[in-house]
Amino acid sequence: LFYTLMVVSYFYGYASENGAFTSLSKWMIYALRKRLKLLPLFIYLVSFVVAATGAGAGPTPAIMAPVAFALAEQVGFSPVSAVLAVNLGVLSGGIQTWTSTGVLFSGMAEAYVGKEAAISAGWGYGLILLMIPAVFYLFVYLYYQRKTAIKYTVLDKPEPLDKRQKISLIVIGLLLLFIIPPGFMDIFFNIPELSWFTSRFDIKVLCLIGIIINSALGLGDSRKVVKDHIPWATIVMVCGMTTMIGLVAETGVADIMGSWLGNNVHSSLILPFIIIISGLLSFITGGAAEIFALVMPMFVSLSEASGISLAALSIALYAGCGSTGMSPFSQGGAMALSGCKDEAVREKVWPRQCIASVLFMLFYAVLAFTGIFEFAAGLFG
Repeated sequence: LFYTLMVVSYFYGYASENGAFTSLSKWMIYALRKRLKLLPLFIYLVSFVVAATGAGAGPTPAIMAPVAFALAEQVGFSPVSAVLAVNLGVLSGGIQTWTSTGVLFSGMAEAYVGKEAAISAGWGYGLILLMIPAVFYLFVYLYYQRKTAIKYTVLDKPEPLDKRQKISLIVIGLLLLFIIPPGFMDIFFNIPELSWFTSRFDIKVLCLIGIIINSALGLGDSRKVVKDHIPWATIVMVCGMTTMIGLVAETGVADIMGSWLGNNVHSSLILPFIIIISGLLSFITGGAAEIFALVMPMFVSLSEASGISLAALSIALYAGCGSTGMSPFSQGGAMALSGCKDEAVREKVWPRQCIASVLFMLFYAVLAFTGIFEFAAGLFG
C-alpha cells in the first residue's frame, strides 16, 4: 500500500510541478468564451478532466477553485455554483481507479475486503461517478441559473502550453490508454493474453515507467516532486492506521459488529445506513481514510450475515464518504473554499456548501434503495 500510494503520487507530481494541469484547465475554460451561460457546467467538466487525468481529488481543488471563483466574479454567476462545480467535478474524476486518490481508496479496500471485491467496487463506483454527481450538479446549476445575470466579458487568452507540459500530458494519456481499455476488456472478455498483461503491467509498474520517462526527459524537478507533490504524511497515516486496525480486527471486534448489523438491521436499510453514517463522519473529517479504517473491517461478517456483496457494501462506503466531501469542514470542501479571496463571499458560500453536502448524501441514500449499487458491483464482479 505504501509503495502504491508513493509511486502513483510521484508520477502525477511531475504534471503538477510543471503546471501542466493548471494550463490545461485554463485552455479548456477559454474554449467556452462564447458560451458564458454554460461556464458553470464547463467548470464542472474541467474539474472532472483535471482530476481524472491524474491530479486526483487532492491537488485539483487547489488548481480549480481560484479559477472558478475569479470567473464567477468576472462573469457574474453564483460563487456557490462555482465551488460546487469544482467539488462535484473533482469527486467524479478524482476517485477513478487510476488516479492517486482512487489508488488510495482501492488499496485500503483491498486490505480489508480482498482484491476481487476492491476491483469490482472501484470500477463500479467509478461508473456511478460518471452519472450521479453530474445529475446532482445539473439541479444545482438550474437552481442558481434562474437568478444569474451573465456579464458578457472577454476572457484573457492563456499562455500556450510549453514543451514540458505537452509531453507530460502525452505521457499521462499513454498511461491511461494502457490502464483503462485493458482493464475493462479484461473484466468483460477474459482474454488470457490481456489477463497476463494487466497482471504484470498494473498501475504501479506503469507509473514507475512513467517516472523514469519524466525524469529522463527533464519534465520537472524530481526533488521538488518528491518534496512537494507526494503526500508523505497522508501515506504514513493511512498505512499506519491500516496496520493498527488490522491488529484490532484480530480480536474479533469487527466480526461481532458486522454480524450484529447483518442480523438486526433489515438488508434493504444497510446500504443507506452505511451511506448516512459515513457521510456524517466525512462531513467533519479531513478525509475518508479514517472512515474506511473504521467501517471496512466489519464488511466480511456483515456481507455473510446480510447477503449483500462486499463490492456493494464498499461502493456504499465510497458514496457516503464522497457525498459530504464538499463540506467546508472536510478537506476537499475547505481547499475549494480557500480559493475564494473575498471574506464576504466566503461567509455566504460555506453555509450553502453544508446544505449541498447533506442533500447530496440523502440523494445517494435514496438511490441506494433502487439497487444501483448492487447493479454497478455486479457489472464488474
